[in-house]
Amino acid sequence: MTKLPKQNRPLELFADDDLVLKQTTPGFRLATFEVFNWGTFDGQVHSISPQGTSCLLVGENGAGKSTLVDAMLTLLVRPGVRNYNVAAGAGKKERDERTYIRGAYDRTAGSDEKPKIQYLREGNGFYTALLATFASGRSDRTFTICQVMYLTSSGDKKIYYAFDKKPRSIAGDLGDLTSGGDIKSTLTDRGFDVTESFKTYHGWIKRLVKFRSKAMDIFNQTVAVKDVQRLDQFIRDHMLEKKSWNDKVSKLLEHFAQLSEAHRALVQVRQQSELLVPILKAGERFRKTNVKLQSARDELAAAGLFFDVATGDLLRPMCQQWKLRIEHLNEQITLLDRSLKSKRGEAASVEHEIGHSGGARLQQLPFLIEQQEQHAASKKEKRLAFEAKIQQVGIRQTINSPEQLEKVHCQIAEQQQRIAAEKTAAVSQLETLNYEIGTLRQELAADENELESLRQRKGNLPDAFIEIRGDLCTAFKLSPSDLPFAAELISVDPDHGRWEASIEQVLHSFARTLLVPDDLYAKVSGYVDSQRLTDSRGRGLRLTYDRVGARTSATSQRWTELSLPDMLLYRDDHPLVPYVRGEILSRFDHLACDSIADFQMAGRRAMTIHRHVKQNQRQHAKDDRASLGDRKHFVLGWDNRAKREALEHSIREQKIAIQKKTTSAESLRRSNDQATRLISLLDELSVVTQFDAIDDHRHDFEASQLRLEKQKLEASNDQVRQLKAKLAALNAEVEGLESDRDLLVGERSNLQTRIGDGETVLKRVDAKVQQARAEDRFAAAEKFFDGITTQIGERKLTLDNLGILPRDVSDELAAKVNELEERIDPLRDNLTKAMSRLLNRFPVFESELDPTPQALPSFEQLAERINKDDLPRHERRFKQRLKEKVLQEIGLLHGSLEDEREEIRSKVETLNEALRQLDWNPGTFMRLEPSDTSDAEIRDFRRELAGCLEGTLGGTDEANEVTFKKIEKLVDRLRDDANLRWREKVIDVRNWFKFAAREYDAASGEAGSYYDGGTGQSGGEKGKLAFLVLVAAIAYQYDLQPDDPASERFQFVMVDEMFSRSDDTRAKYALNLFEQFGLQLAIVAPLDAKARITESYVGTYGHIIKDPDTHRSQLISLTTEQYRAAAGDES
Repeated sequence: MTKLPKQNRPLELFADDDLVLKQTTPGFRLATFEVFNWGTFDGQVHSISPQGTSCLLVGENGAGKSTLVDAMLTLLVRPGVRNYNVAAGAGKKERDERTYIRGAYDRTAGSDEKPKIQYLREGNGFYTALLATFASGRSDRTFTICQVMYLTSSGDKKIYYAFDKKPRSIAGDLGDLTSGGDIKSTLTDRGFDVTESFKTYHGWIKRLVKFRSKAMDIFNQTVAVKDVQRLDQFIRDHMLEKKSWNDKVSKLLEHFAQLSEAHRALVQVRQQSELLVPILKAGERFRKTNVKLQSARDELAAAGLFFDVATGDLLRPMCQQWKLRIEHLNEQITLLDRSLKSKRGEAASVEHEIGHSGGARLQQLPFLIEQQEQHAASKKEKRLAFEAKIQQVGIRQTINSPEQLEKVHCQIAEQQQRIAAEKTAAVSQLETLNYEIGTLRQELAADENELESLRQRKGNLPDAFIEIRGDLCTAFKLSPSDLPFAAELISVDPDHGRWEASIEQVLHSFARTLLVPDDLYAKVSGYVDSQRLTDSRGRGLRLTYDRVGARTSATSQRWTELSLPDMLLYRDDHPLVPYVRGEILSRFDHLACDSIADFQMAGRRAMTIHRHVKQNQRQHAKDDRASLGDRKHFVLGWDNRAKREALEHSIREQKIAIQKKTTSAESLRRSNDQATRLISLLDELSVVTQFDAIDDHRHDFEASQLRLEKQKLEASNDQVRQLKAKLAALNAEVEGLESDRDLLVGERSNLQTRIGDGETVLKRVDAKVQQARAEDRFAAAEKFFDGITTQIGERKLTLDNLGILPRDVSDELAAKVNELEERIDPLRDNLTKAMSRLLNRFPVFESELDPTPQALPSFEQLAERINKDDLPRHERRFKQRLKEKVLQEIGLLHGSLEDEREEIRSKVETLNEALRQLDWNPGTFMRLEPSDTSDAEIRDFRRELAGCLEGTLGGTDEANEVTFKKIEKLVDRLRDDANLRWREKVIDVRNWFKFAAREYDAASGEAGSYYDGGTGQSGGEKGKLAFLVLVAAIAYQYDLQPDDPASERFQFVMVDEMFSRSDDTRAKYALNLFEQFGLQLAIVAPLDAKARITESYVGTYGHIIKDPDTHRSQLISLTTEQYRAAAGDES
């Protein structure tokens, strides 16, 4: 690096002897200021030594005045806020430390027509030094601050900040700095405190001079003050620091972009849900009508079999009844034949007696009467017993005729068929119940045994596995932990409990695998091969085991999506866990899919929450057997409380089920026993087929007739006449009996014809029914018999309508089918149109859905997924991003802006405290009064920003949507580059205020003149007020008291062309204010007569000139006369 030139002393400017720092000068003031290799001040040390007095630096434009101003700013003001080259109105980035270190002096066009900066110092073999010493005339205390900077080989700047509590100089203390790596240690060796942090460096200064935290910020702003047109703008630009809210706005825009994406997704899902509603409604109408149509079609197809069965059911009992009737008719004909034979014999006997006068008849009648009475008594006993038994089977009937007996036999036959069918069904049900009870008792015993086993251990494996492992451990004197099952080392994370059933299914086999360490493999495999593996009941068991060697890491690819391995916990204290984890990662890295669409699109192993598993693109499986989804069969984990609860619940349910089924079985047994007794009784009753066997009334009647005959014979003397009358009566009876017999024979013949025809029809319909059963058509058709019965209604199938009712019902069913077919066509069209609307709006579904009625279940599944999964998930995500992100950012931005608003008010109050100490006019002081601006853009922005936070506590979907729209409107405007001017304006809280000033009487506090926006009553008052505010701000930040001359505070201020646009009166007012607070000024001004107004306030003059050939600047001293001559004073 270049060194300081030894042959030249630094160029110095000293104060006049009579103005050298005096003991009466208050506070720390600039004693010397030096620069080396800074900007156009090149090659030697340039310095000025005001020794605590105010100084005036003049020079032509471009000579280097602002370069020295920027050097002082670099020494005192933190990077990032320094107002470099502010006199020229330049931006902060036009000049920086790099351009000053290299000595930029001009900008020319290069060969490529692009601007090129010219530098005095090329390369990086040099360094730059800045130094200032401040001293207190009262206490003789001094401190020096300096900065040494250079550029590295890569062009980066390097700065060392140094501090010392004694006078220092560049020539005497910063010379011979040869390399960047040694500068810090060299400065430290020379007694400086050295740091690379401006914050630390600034802290050293602040602790010594005790100014406030923003003192150097106001120093920086003071340099930039030129003239005051409006009080508002002056306070905003120079008294208040501009804060950047770009980070908060950017975060708001970023989070809103995420919220907007979540909102778009939510709106899309809502639209999908809304478009699915008409599909579901149309689908339900279509399905109901289609079910009716299909049912009607099926009923129409089943009507033939229905009526075949109905015809058989009608004719079969009727043929049986007809056969019974024929049997009764045969009995009656036989009885009539007997009666005819008896009557004919009796008539012959009467004829014979007529021939012998009738004496023998009287002798015969007592015997005949007794015979009829005995027959009557015997048959009466049988009749009464028969009537008592039929009452036991529910038949209330007195038997007094063959027709009544025939009717009873029909009822007996019906009951025999019904009770036999009921008994058959009951026996079948009883067998089923007994089987179910046995199965439940086996399951109960197994669950009770399993529960008892689980209470004695912590794992979830079935007891049979524990027994096998126990036998192995006993044989080789091992601990169960030496031979764990995989399930004992894995548990499902409670946060993913809803996936537990699917995980159990995927890991079903691996979880039940015994893990055998390599050193135990020979023993275990030998034992397993030599033993029959059985449980406690001797049943054979299956055991799988893995030989486990060392495993260092898993080889499976890691995925960002939630997968099965992410949902597991491991028993990390076991040495075999790395093997288990590796197996899980390599063999069971199934993607957890929340939807079937995700499952179908997955290009790897995957599973759904419904135990639907994909092993690869070809193999899929879904096992809905109840046992696999029942928690009592889960095996993973080392805490079995949940499984014990499941088993306890299962045991309670099984006991309840066993009790219910046992009660039902007992009821069926009682019903079956009762049916057996009834069938036995009905069989006994069916034996009595002939009415004559119980017809006691006929014999009572015969006996009464014989007694009457006997009485008449005994009372009559005309025996022959009576016998003839008797004969005539017997002949009449014979004719009547013959007539009755002929009627019965005719009826029997008619019934025999009916039976023949009926059995022919029965043979035909039974053949149809049997064929339908053989072809497995009957069971399907039988399901629709109830519907056909409903269609028939009150009508009954009879012999009279046997050929009419089936045809009528078939015609009605055909008409019903036609009517439903006409109704279903528009319903199908409405359904497919609704489906097409969804698919047209969301083509993503076209790959898995078709607009056809057959796809309705898939649309319903989609609706269920959207309404139960997607819509709640997107609503949660939208609410989360709205509440936790965007509204939080809105709240932070709103709160921060409002905080700054209050901070500005606080700063204004602080300024007012300082203004209270300064006279505006004799006996009065000024007070600043901030108020909200009337600017419409700012007021609208604040209202809209606050409005975004209104109504956010309700949390309803409608409220969230309203909030989103408000935020969207605001954010759209914030992020639009076309609104950059508006954005910068409204988020700069300084613009939220308008500032006015009011004069107050110091004694009475009475308000006086009012100055709105700094316009004042004249231009002079406007500038006067602005300078008053400026000095008050400096006094506050420097912590100066005008009535405390002994304070050891920082007293230095630099102004650049501050008075160039002010009249003399305002300038002198400002200079007097500075002097009132004992402030030392470094005044930088053009070389013109305007600077003359400062003469009586300064003690040191400097003239800055620049060589047009070498482009190097110099700082030379001026006497008062030389200065006046240079400024144009000829007197």
